Amino acid sequence: MLESSKTRQAMNYCLNRWENLTRYLDYSFLTPSTNEAERTVRPFTLLRKNSLFYGSGKGTESSCWILTLIETSKIHNLSPEDYLRCIFERTPYCETTEDWQKLLPWNIKITPFQPQGQWLPD
Repeated sequence: MLESSKTRQAMNYCLNRWENLTRYLDYSFLTPSTNEAERTVRPFTLLRKNSLFYGSGKGTESSCWILTLIETSKIHNLSPEDYLRCIFERTPYCETTEDWQKLLPWNIKITPFQPQGQWLPD
Protein backbone atom coordinates (compact mmCIF):
# COMPACT_ATOMS: atom_id res chain seq x y z
CA MET A 1 0.00 0.00 0.00
CA LEU A 2 2.88 2.44 0.73
CA GLU A 3 4.69 1.69 -2.54
CA SER A 4 2.85 4.30 -4.57
CA SER A 5 1.66 6.62 -1.87
CA LYS A 6 2.65 10.25 -1.42
CA THR A 7 3.90 9.43 2.08
CA ARG A 8 6.40 6.93 0.67
CA GLN A 9 7.58 9.48 -1.89
CA ALA A 10 8.12 12.03 0.88
CA MET A 11 9.99 9.51 2.99
CA ASN A 12 12.26 8.55 0.07
CA TYR A 13 12.91 12.22 -0.64
CA CYS A 14 14.05 12.78 2.98
CA LEU A 15 16.14 9.63 3.15
CA ASN A 16 17.91 10.42 -0.15
CA ARG A 17 18.86 13.85 1.22
CA TRP A 18 19.59 12.80 4.79
CA GLU A 19 23.16 14.14 4.81
CA ASN A 20 21.97 17.59 3.76
CA LEU A 21 19.13 17.56 6.26
CA THR A 22 21.39 16.67 9.19
CA ARG A 23 24.01 19.24 8.24
CA TYR A 24 21.92 21.83 10.10
CA LEU A 25 22.70 19.98 13.31
CA ASP A 26 26.46 20.28 12.75
CA TYR A 27 26.52 24.02 11.96
CA SER A 28 24.45 26.29 14.16
CA PHE A 29 24.62 29.23 11.74
CA LEU A 30 22.81 27.33 8.95
CA THR A 31 19.08 27.72 8.58
CA PRO A 32 16.59 25.89 6.39
CA SER A 33 14.76 29.14 5.66
CA THR A 34 15.60 31.41 2.74
CA ASN A 35 13.72 34.41 4.16
CA GLU A 36 16.85 36.43 4.95
CA ALA A 37 18.27 35.97 1.46
CA GLU A 38 14.92 36.88 -0.10
CA ARG A 39 14.67 40.06 2.01
CA THR A 40 18.19 41.01 0.93
CA VAL A 41 17.42 40.53 -2.77
CA ARG A 42 14.09 42.36 -2.67
CA PRO A 43 15.53 45.87 -3.30
CA PHE A 44 17.34 44.54 -6.35
CA THR A 45 14.13 43.01 -7.68
CA LEU A 46 12.35 46.33 -7.31
CA LEU A 47 15.33 48.07 -8.89
CA ARG A 48 15.06 45.84 -11.95
CA LYS A 49 11.64 47.30 -12.69
CA ASN A 50 12.66 50.88 -11.86
CA SER A 51 15.92 50.80 -13.82
CA LEU A 52 13.99 51.11 -17.07
CA PHE A 53 13.71 54.82 -16.28
CA TYR A 54 17.36 55.56 -15.43
CA GLY A 55 18.06 56.77 -18.94
CA SER A 56 21.38 55.01 -19.45
CA GLY A 57 23.46 52.00 -18.52
CA LYS A 58 25.67 54.21 -16.35
CA GLY A 59 22.68 55.24 -14.23
CA THR A 60 21.76 51.61 -13.66
CA GLU A 61 25.38 50.72 -12.87
CA SER A 62 25.65 53.57 -10.35
CA SER A 63 22.46 52.47 -8.67
CA CYS A 64 23.78 48.93 -8.47
CA TRP A 65 26.95 50.15 -6.73
CA ILE A 66 24.98 52.19 -4.20
CA LEU A 67 22.65 49.29 -3.39
CA THR A 68 25.65 46.98 -3.00
CA LEU A 69 27.26 49.40 -0.54
CA ILE A 70 24.02 49.72 1.41
CA GLU A 71 23.43 45.97 1.68
CA THR A 72 27.08 45.30 2.57
CA SER A 73 26.93 47.89 5.35
CA LYS A 74 23.79 46.22 6.72
CA ILE A 75 25.50 42.82 6.74
CA HIS A 76 28.35 44.31 8.79
CA ASN A 77 25.95 46.00 11.25
CA LEU A 78 26.75 49.52 10.11
CA SER A 79 24.23 52.27 9.63
CA PRO A 80 23.91 52.65 5.83
CA GLU A 81 23.52 56.42 6.13
CA ASP A 82 26.64 56.81 8.27
CA TYR A 83 28.63 54.40 6.10
CA LEU A 84 27.75 56.21 2.85
CA ARG A 85 28.44 59.59 4.45
CA CYS A 86 31.90 58.45 5.54
CA ILE A 87 32.66 56.99 2.12
CA PHE A 88 31.55 60.14 0.30
CA GLU A 89 33.61 62.30 2.67
CA ARG A 90 36.78 60.21 2.37
CA THR A 91 36.90 59.09 -1.29
CA PRO A 92 38.27 62.40 -2.63
CA TYR A 93 41.35 61.82 -0.47
CA CYS A 94 42.03 58.21 -1.51
CA GLU A 95 45.23 57.89 -3.50
CA THR A 96 46.50 54.37 -2.86
CA THR A 97 44.97 50.91 -2.78
CA GLU A 98 45.43 50.92 1.00
CA ASP A 99 43.35 54.10 1.26
CA TRP A 100 40.52 52.41 -0.65
CA GLN A 101 40.78 49.27 1.47
CA LYS A 102 40.30 51.35 4.60
CA LEU A 103 36.83 52.25 3.30
CA LEU A 104 35.65 48.63 3.21
CA PRO A 105 32.93 47.98 5.81
CA TRP A 106 35.06 45.55 7.81
CA ASN A 107 37.94 48.08 8.02
CA ILE A 108 36.24 51.47 8.39
CA LYS A 109 35.80 53.27 11.69
CA ILE A 110 32.57 55.25 11.62
CA THR A 111 31.41 57.95 13.95
CA PRO A 112 27.68 58.70 13.91
CA PHE A 113 26.65 61.87 12.11
CA GLN A 114 26.27 64.88 14.38
CA PRO A 115 24.18 67.62 12.74
CA GLN A 116 25.61 71.07 13.34
CA GLY A 117 22.32 72.94 12.99
CA GLN A 118 23.89 75.57 10.73
CA TRP A 119 23.72 76.21 7.01
CA LEU A 120 26.99 76.32 5.16
CA PRO A 121 27.75 79.72 3.63
CA ASP A 122 27.44 80.05 -0.13
